[in-house]
Amino acid sequence: MSYSARVKAELATLSAQKRCCVNAELGGLIFGASVMTLSGTRQVSLSFRTDDAAVMRRALKLFNASGPAHARPRLLLQTRTAGRRQYLLQLSQEDTHRLLREQGMLRPDGEGGERFCAPRRVMRRHCCRRAYLRGSFLACGYMADPRRRYHAEWVFQDAARASRLKRVLSQCGLTAGLTSRRDRSVVYIRDGDRLAELLKLMGASLSVLSMENSRAEKSLREITNRATNCDHANLKRQLSASAGQVLAIERISRHMGLNALPQRLEALARMRLAQPDASLADLGGMLDPELSKSGVQHRMQELMKLSQTLPDMTT
Repeated sequence: MSYSARVKAELATLSAQKRCCVNAELGGLIFGASVMTLSGTRQVSLSFRTDDAAVMRRALKLFNASGPAHARPRLLLQTRTAGRRQYLLQLSQEDTHRLLREQGMLRPDGEGGERFCAPRRVMRRHCCRRAYLRGSFLACGYMADPRRRYHAEWVFQDAARASRLKRVLSQCGLTAGLTSRRDRSVVYIRDGDRLAELLKLMGASLSVLSMENSRAEKSLREITNRATNCDHANLKRQLSASAGQVLAIERISRHMGLNALPQRLEALARMRLAQPDASLADLGGMLDPELSKSGVQHRMQELMKLSQTLPDMTT
């Protein structure tokens, strides 16, 4: 099961809510996963379509909690390509009209009938906004595994639905982007902190904990990688410097012999030849008497300068 499916499965098991939140979550489902059919007599039929059985159970649960049904909804199971299943929940025209009126999508036309229009009602309650986000995510949302990347998106059939969700996200303090993809409108979030806040708003507590654990593991892994790379770079620089020091000492040995050096430099030169991979601090600890790292570095610079003054030997 994908991470997105696990989040939806958790959201689908949340307990019943207040009537206003039930309507708000149904609104998110209607805007994200509904199919509306208009007949010649201005009758509207509403259907919910999804590939997730948990989402379909949630839609049916919300429909039953929204009020008394005029007729029992029809649940159809369709098989698509590659054996994928798609669930379709069809509502009666009477129940469709009731839901759309509650969502502000059907209004009197002044001639004794009703007309279909976009909802103008603004959700003023924070709980209803959270419910609407939950319904939208269940309907057409996707969230990538936070162990790989931070990304959530909602795919809508038109820009009006996408803009409405983007406005609700903004009212909840979440900034989202809006783009288009293959004639569809896509709302997206690509920030770990905002995704964690989104999960909290929707009520996915277990998914929040899972995401925070993944973020902690990812952060620890990045810190470990940086430390390893830093140690590797330091070791590489140390070995490169040691190799240059050995070459300089060997050059001095060929030209004048190490015995010609002052005793303090001779001891360090012989110790470096014997310990080519040791650090300067380690070399200082091996000398008798011991010498600090800065003292070893100063004497090594004297050896390097002396080597540079010697002429090249030709064979």
